Amino acid sequence: MPLTSRPLAWLRAVEARISQRGQALIRRIPALGIDESTLLIGFAVAIGATVGVAVILFYGLINFSQSLALSAAGRLTGMGSLSIAVVVIAGLMLARAIVRYGANDSDGENIPDVARAVVKRGSIIHSLPVAVKTAGAAVAIGAGGSVGAEGPVAVAGAALGSRTGRFFRSSAQRLKILVACGAAAGISAAFNAPIAGVFFSLEKVLGTFAVNAFPPILVASVIAAAVSRAVFGNSPVIEIPEQYGIGSPTELILYAVLGIITGLVAVVFTRWTHATPQLLGRMRNPWAQVAVAGLVVGALNIVFRADLWGRGHETLNIGIIGTRPAYFLVALAFAKLVAAATTLAATRTGGVFTPALFIGATLGGGLGAAAAGLLPGFTIRPEAFAVVGMTGLVAGATHAPLTAIMIVFEMTNDYDLILPLMLTGAIAYITARRVHPHSIYSEWLVRKGEHFAHGQDTALLERLYVRRAYDANPHVVGETATVPQIIAAIGSSTQTEFPVVDSELRFVGMITYNDLRKVISDAESLGPVVLAGDLANPEVERVTPRDSLRTALQRLGARGSHHIPVVDEADESKLLGLISREEIFANYDRALLTETGKSL
Repeated sequence: MPLTSRPLAWLRAVEARISQRGQALIRRIPALGIDESTLLIGFAVAIGATVGVAVILFYGLINFSQSLALSAAGRLTGMGSLSIAVVVIAGLMLARAIVRYGANDSDGENIPDVARAVVKRGSIIHSLPVAVKTAGAAVAIGAGGSVGAEGPVAVAGAALGSRTGRFFRSSAQRLKILVACGAAAGISAAFNAPIAGVFFSLEKVLGTFAVNAFPPILVASVIAAAVSRAVFGNSPVIEIPEQYGIGSPTELILYAVLGIITGLVAVVFTRWTHATPQLLGRMRNPWAQVAVAGLVVGALNIVFRADLWGRGHETLNIGIIGTRPAYFLVALAFAKLVAAATTLAATRTGGVFTPALFIGATLGGGLGAAAAGLLPGFTIRPEAFAVVGMTGLVAGATHAPLTAIMIVFEMTNDYDLILPLMLTGAIAYITARRVHPHSIYSEWLVRKGEHFAHGQDTALLERLYVRRAYDANPHVVGETATVPQIIAAIGSSTQTEFPVVDSELRFVGMITYNDLRKVISDAESLGPVVLAGDLANPEVERVTPRDSLRTALQRLGARGSHHIPVVDEADESKLLGLISREEIFANYDRALLTETGKSL
């Protein structure tokens, strides 16, 4: 056995022994009267505390990298401003080397990859590549690369949750919740925004607001924020010199316009972020790609100096934004857009959340400054537009409006702007969805041929068909049945909606419990008058055996139904059966289990 493998084998043996004892402890817990919810809370506390410490260490690594980079730039005295470009190129190359040799040059280990792991890989996220790429992100940011720090820590938190759950051999459902706990803790600790961390995890990681997942995710988020506040303090991440508000309700019109503009720019940000790797990919040599990217980012850093360096937190000082001219702020917004996309493409690590906040703040501030000069009748504060612009850009880019609203609100603690925040965030989200259906996260998945929505793999649903999932022998009602006859006939059925057929068994429409509730109190008087044919709704969505389960699920959702009739493709009056949400998801779960087993 090689000497290097002996310590590794010993560590694995120790880990296996600890894991066995941990699993034995977990198995004894039910005998102590501790239920699943309490156990999840315990896991959430541990994950939240650990992620909080990890965030502190990560920011320490960023500061250390930045001090080295600035020190190196200071020693290159003979090069003048070009020393900045040299340091940026060297830093991006080091970050790419870390990712290439430590994580096999993966373009994953990001937020959409976490969502994919939750849906398709049984919530299994491998810790080593995540740790490597997190270190690479710290190097890139410290050297002046324009990427965010919050995405990597959210992924690192998710990986910690996954590792914890697998260490104790948790069930698939528990593992999914622990991953979401870790992601929420990462966002919470990084932004000092525990509520936003919860919404982000539910919106973008789980893809659903499941009630049973909410308490542990909330606890993990709170604990992580408490740990980070112990070191960084409880001051807002973005300092505002005063509380801003709106002078009159008519100003909301301007914030609505801001929502449209930030939604459109968010689409540009999304498309440019995913187009840049293709542009750099035209060069076959990966180091040439990084060198060109470093030149672009370095040149922009030289032009805009500290305003663009790294995360650009200096310009996210709202008080400074209020002193800058409109043209400079708008130019800075698009410079950040280019620099962020270029850095991500070159290093394959880093987040998009902070760049989106930066672009939104500078764009909003610039538009506010321009509007203040053009519309003297309004009391326009560029600083307020900068705060609200962050919400619009994040909502439009991530398609997570609740997260965008809460994260900016928690980062600034300015309740007077809550109405513009909500309005701009909603309009930006709607605008971005209308122009481009995919977020900056889902675009990455779509380019890999995968589609997720509400925590499901819609690409998998598209490959499954109604013909293999529907009930060919549903409980039906004749159109001449009276109300008492209908009630007697359906009393023992598990269905909640019933097809109505005529004497030739041709489909007439659907009856629901809500339809029956309207006449059930007067069943005796209405019995001779109201028949099933009168109650049946003929205008219902329907599917054929050749339709996909995704189509069936979409049509079920169109009317909020639980069952939908399956009809013959050539003759829609010929009823073949019913398909329910339960049958759709049962088939989905079986297919997902098969695909997951093949990929592991």
